Amino acid sequence: MNAPEDFSSQLQIPCRQLRCKEMYYHGNPGDAFASGAYWCSRTQENFGPDGEPAGKTECCAGRSCYVG
Repeated sequence: MNAPEDFSSQLQIPCRQLRCKEMYYHGNPGDAFASGAYWCSRTQENFGPDGEPAGKTECCAGRSCYVG
């Protein structure tokens, strides 16, 4: 039997400042009908304070503006 993989290194928790439309009407961001539109609540734009794009996979630990 193989040893379980360490999934903690693969787990990416999005920044607390990340927003999407589904958050406001109890939708599921992973739904096939999700808008896919994300923005930063600090900048109110589709990019973060560091000038990089805001998104579910982009806004994670390692960015200078990340809030965990």
